Amino acid sequence: MKPADRYEQVARLHARGIDQGFLSTLGTRFLSLLYEAIDGSSQSVLLTHEEDGRIVGFVSGSLGLGTVYRSLLRRPLRLAASLAPVLLSPRRLWRVIEILLHSRKSGRIDQRDLPTAELLSIVVEPQWRGCGIAESLYGRLKSHFRRTGQLSFQIVVGEALGPAHRFYRRMGAEPAGGLTVHGHARSIVYVQRVAAADGAAVGSPQSKDNPGCTSGRVGQ
Repeated sequence: MKPADRYEQVARLHARGIDQGFLSTLGTRFLSLLYEAIDGSSQSVLLTHEEDGRIVGFVSGSLGLGTVYRSLLRRPLRLAASLAPVLLSPRRLWRVIEILLHSRKSGRIDQRDLPTAELLSIVVEPQWRGCGIAESLYGRLKSHFRRTGQLSFQIVVGEALGPAHRFYRRMGAEPAGGLTVHGHARSIVYVQRVAAADGAAVGSPQSKDNPGCTSGRVGQ
């Protein structure tokens, strides 16, 4: 799969699966550029799962988005083209600038107490849920952070996203407090410990929860 096709598929999957987030309102051209920057940064990672030659699930993580945002700002023409619809809305444009320049979080939790590593996004297509793909992607991200010397990572979850909260609790993440991201949505922060013996599943896990599960490919 060509890199451009990979990023476009991830972007479309993000837009469908995280439709309540602000980033999804910026369109797939911006999301594709964003995931290209994440994949190209030494501080971040993009992991995917393929079925029948297309991406049906992905997870992204980072040790800091500064390098990602700086990469975007070094591509002013592509960035401007991807954000063309947003340029007509000063309010939305300001939120984009705020995100690119600095990630502002506030709340009852001290940011210094949180891990540097962070799970940024994880999505699996609805028809492939129940096949263990999300669990495999999550485990692979844990293994990635362990290899980089991280003992834990944080996950910021919108307060109203009940299924996401249940998933992270089931995976062993523990709530560490609440915060407000960019002065808007209320979120809960989870911390996932990364034990030295943890391992990621290799290949494609299958589950009886979804009889349509088949073998697939994992990619980085």
